[in-house]
Amino acid sequence: MEEAQKMGLTNVWLECDSALVCVVFTAKTYVHWMFHNRWNTCLNYSEKIKFKITHIFHEGNVCVDKLANLGFIHRESFY
Repeated sequence: MEEAQKMGLTNVWLECDSALVCVVFTAKTYVHWMFHNRWNTCLNYSEKIKFKITHIFHEGNVCVDKLANLGFIHRESFY
């Protein structure tokens, strides 16, 4: 969401394999205090744009899964 805001996007569809993240966004529930400021920024941004969040199963997101695994294995050298 922060990257979308930096890019000035006004239509964002977020597909996430974390059901908890989807629930937090749709129910606008409390998040841990460490993330509170960033969460409020994302929530405010999502209310100003056309925003949709959907859950996708881990197996359905093969490309992102492979990139995440690659980043985890080489976390010292990848950004």
